[in-house]
Amino acid sequence: MKKILKISLAIFLMNYSISVSSQIINHNLNVEFNIDSNSMEVVDSVEIPKKFLNEDNNICFNLNNNFDVESLDKNVEIIEVIKDSLDLRKRTYDVKFLKPIENTVVLVVRYHGKVKDEIKSGALEYARGFSETNGIISSKGIFLSGATYWVPDFDTKLLSFNLTVNLDSSWNVVSQGKRTINKIEKDKRTVRYESPEPMDEIYLIAAEWTEYGSYDRNPKLLAFLRTPDEELAMRYIKTTEHYLKIYESLIGPYPYSKFALVENFWETGYGMPSFTLLGSRVIRFPWILHSSYPHELLHNWWGNSVYVDYVKGNWCEGITVYMADHLIKEQKGEGESYRRNTLQKFTDYVNESNDMPVKDFRSRNNPAEEAVGYGKSLMINEMLRLRFGDEIFLKAYAKFYKDYKFQHASFDDIRKCFESVTKENLESFFSQWINRKGAPTIVLSDIHVKEYNEQFELIFKLSQTQKEETFDLLIPVGIYLEGEKVVKMEKVSFSDRERSFVLSFDKLPQRIDIDPQFNVFRRLDRNEVPPSLSQLFGSKETMIVLPESSPFLSDYKKLAETWKKTQEVQGKSIVITDDAKLKELPKDKKVWVFGYDNKFAEQVKIPENYNKFLSDNNREKIKNLRSQGSLVYVFPNPENSAMTIGFIGTTNKNAIAGLTRKLPHYGKYSYLGFMGDAPDNNLKGNFPSLNSPLNQTIILNGKTPEISAKLISRKALSSFVK
Repeated sequence: MKKILKISLAIFLMNYSISVSSQIINHNLNVEFNIDSNSMEVVDSVEIPKKFLNEDNNICFNLNNNFDVESLDKNVEIIEVIKDSLDLRKRTYDVKFLKPIENTVVLVVRYHGKVKDEIKSGALEYARGFSETNGIISSKGIFLSGATYWVPDFDTKLLSFNLTVNLDSSWNVVSQGKRTINKIEKDKRTVRYESPEPMDEIYLIAAEWTEYGSYDRNPKLLAFLRTPDEELAMRYIKTTEHYLKIYESLIGPYPYSKFALVENFWETGYGMPSFTLLGSRVIRFPWILHSSYPHELLHNWWGNSVYVDYVKGNWCEGITVYMADHLIKEQKGEGESYRRNTLQKFTDYVNESNDMPVKDFRSRNNPAEEAVGYGKSLMINEMLRLRFGDEIFLKAYAKFYKDYKFQHASFDDIRKCFESVTKENLESFFSQWINRKGAPTIVLSDIHVKEYNEQFELIFKLSQTQKEETFDLLIPVGIYLEGEKVVKMEKVSFSDRERSFVLSFDKLPQRIDIDPQFNVFRRLDRNEVPPSLSQLFGSKETMIVLPESSPFLSDYKKLAETWKKTQEVQGKSIVITDDAKLKELPKDKKVWVFGYDNKFAEQVKIPENYNKFLSDNNREKIKNLRSQGSLVYVFPNPENSAMTIGFIGTTNKNAIAGLTRKLPHYGKYSYLGFMGDAPDNNLKGNFPSLNSPLNQTIILNGKTPEISAKLISRKALSSFVK
């Protein structure tokens, strides 16, 4: 049994000075753990400015329900308040100060108790792709956050802190702020972090790690790995340095003295102020360095230094995914496809029953919420950039960062910064996209060309066909002109239910594309996008047809039942049936067909109109997968193109459990191949989108024109920063 911390009030107070001018509550925490009993003991000397006290000079705080708490000052009473609260994690206490108070008062409390909220992996967590806990102390590691209520919570939004932790010498600690002490004496390590910057919660992460670092720079770049691996650590440190330069150029100086990669003891993808907490499998995926990892680093600007005022909606995920994930794709010339996939997710996953305004988004719990809070918000930023250009877009966000660093901010504050920079009133733009549900559906029609006064007039009609009211849109229009090498781009304003437009050119228009690079938030027509797994995963109603005669029937059934549970927690339904019970596949439902030995397997082979677009190499891979691997693909139902058919077949019984877990994360693809028990992905791709209704070649005199003009991708956002 480890010795529990005992410390006198007098000695404890000697370590801290009170800042009379402080405008936020400051915690001075001294922590010791008993890993064997999953418990901790804390002495917290809290500096509280008088402005936070009520008229009776009292104040309330919340603390973990498992903790016993006492005041270490005889002039302070702590009384439990009985509240009818649905949050069983916490209890509320009233603090009574028995002496007069001038400016700042010090509350010194000692509390101790067990923290062991088991890591959850139910149907909802499975659907989201990771597990969660409100807080845990275990032999594998320690995870404490605001949700743990391990620090007295005065509900004042922002706080500062000093944190001293004593634990076994083989363990280490990561928190926000600057590490000022890291020393070992005998078998004990003492670690201290100081965070004068305002925070909205305090994290304490601890485990047995090997530490690596680049210490001779500012900020310090660190890596804490559970298994020693210097090469991996240095890759992350080098990558961090690369993206720090980009984000500092785009937004402003990095706000902290360090950034650390921290390996967690379960699979997570968390971004905290000055560090990220990633699972062991995640950090070893080579692609994570240039996808999710920069996203978590960027959160140190958006969300972890400019904080989210959640009452008014979570703005930070949209701009983070825009300046991280989307920017990386744009640097590779893939921004257009990234935006198309973003719009496709909204189209596939969001419907009348689960749609919500962006202002109501708090966090991602399912694909529909992600499509709104991440995807729609990303596209709002894309439309701001389209409207004002790169320089003004970046200038507005640099102002937002400078003005609101270490404060809570909302979409209204973003609007004010854009208005300040652009000198325009943007209330209607932000109200439309932030406060309204829904999305426009755009239809192109009535296209013809007239020659007039040695010029060519291109006439076309646009309609908004959604049930909701119309949206005020700025729509890019691509015009392919005879003899030109580059597509001519125009923009049209469109807020009516339908409207005709006339554009004049010196050369003959040969083709028209409406929003060809997916710059506008809208619902996509099915023919604009490739068939994808998300069309099935996003469906409100789906059928799974099992192969009754298959030796893998029980494994396929487990897959079906797991997916059924994950869909049900999202308000969707899956009907599971056997092939023997059906005479034909339904035409009015989206359908999964499982198994090479399913009686419908031959009927749902890849249609020729898609198969002809596959390369010889991919056709050969698919042939091999049919004989010794796992194959997945989707395509429109030939009898009803609004419905999608999906097929999953494998020759490896052991692979089915892995497919169950992995396939929901491959939603944007049309076809996939896997080998082995894991199974490992070795084929992925998309069939082409056929017959998009938003582009049309103009036939004159019965002749199809020879078009030479090409769409040119714009430069990445980062290329405009010196």
